[in-house]
Amino acid sequence: MSAVAGVLMLFVGLLMLWAFSAVLISILAGLTTSALLWLVLNLWRRRQLKKALAQNPALDLEQELLQPPALFYLLSALVIWLGCIAMLATLIHLPVSMFSAEQLSLGIGAAFWVALGTLIRLIGNLISVGQQPQEAANTKAIWSLTASLLPMLAIVVLIFFAPNTAGWMAWREAWRGYPSTQLRMTLKTDDEATRAAALALVEPLMQQGSRVISYHAQSRGGSSYTLRAAVPTRYRFHDGALEIQLAGLMPEMQLNQHVEAINMVAQGDMPDPMLLAYAQCQPSREKLAKSRFLSQGRDLMAQMQSCVHTKASAMRSMMEQLKGQLQPVQLESNWFNPKQSNWLKLQGWKALELPDDDDALSELDTLR
Repeated sequence: MSAVAGVLMLFVGLLMLWAFSAVLISILAGLTTSALLWLVLNLWRRRQLKKALAQNPALDLEQELLQPPALFYLLSALVIWLGCIAMLATLIHLPVSMFSAEQLSLGIGAAFWVALGTLIRLIGNLISVGQQPQEAANTKAIWSLTASLLPMLAIVVLIFFAPNTAGWMAWREAWRGYPSTQLRMTLKTDDEATRAAALALVEPLMQQGSRVISYHAQSRGGSSYTLRAAVPTRYRFHDGALEIQLAGLMPEMQLNQHVEAINMVAQGDMPDPMLLAYAQCQPSREKLAKSRFLSQGRDLMAQMQSCVHTKASAMRSMMEQLKGQLQPVQLESNWFNPKQSNWLKLQGWKALELPDDDDALSELDTLR
């Protein structure tokens, strides 16, 4: 009987390891980081006690261990927080094959619970510094109980305010980075009017160069629904040029239609605005494939024609303003990390504003 129970426990353990492998690996990375830092902290603490004992041989070591200084409490909390950071960094950078949206939400929730509990416990420990032993013990006990209960209540509250599952996946992309198409348009006249016209010229390109992340979920009642979040195109004006980082690699044919039309404006040729409008209204490959699958090719063509006529009328004055004011577009494929780029560069990247509503996101013609 014990052998059967052992086999069942091993099977359940292997099943949990397979189902939550990414979370377990990230937790192991966080625990390892905290353990190594804790060894360093303990070594520092022992050296401090040895120095204090050498200066005062009558020092009560047991009392010193029970009532450490405030700096030790701060460093102890820092060790745990660095472990949480290591856990999240590992979870974010694990291979996609090991990753799932549910594990990301679970891992972030676990890191938040530990980090908030550590903060509350730290407050109690700092308050207890300087108190009598019994009073300090009571203070620590009260704050430890609070540190166990309050984070759970906070998680319940944050469920209504934190990003949904698709939003966490988009957040992961921003921290992890992704392959991207970069465009650089040098402005011959770098003033506010030219910048505004250049942004208006490439806004449809930036919209099509954004990426919508979809997550299909099922409710307890059995009905299914889709959550969506966007990884937006990012742009900035830097060294007299408009730099654009798409949220992925745009198909070459779709990208060339935009670039050729923009280059004609840059060369001062004043192309037919219908050409540029057509490039901006050109649907993506995914949208074309979906329309063929659903036999909606005529509806898609009608939408594109309406888009072309609407945009063409607004393009003419803008193209006149930009005529000869741009250099030809420079293209490059790279790995783009929005968070790292904002840290390392003085002038940060701005995200293209996209609608937050799921229905509106589903209507956008973006990368997938």
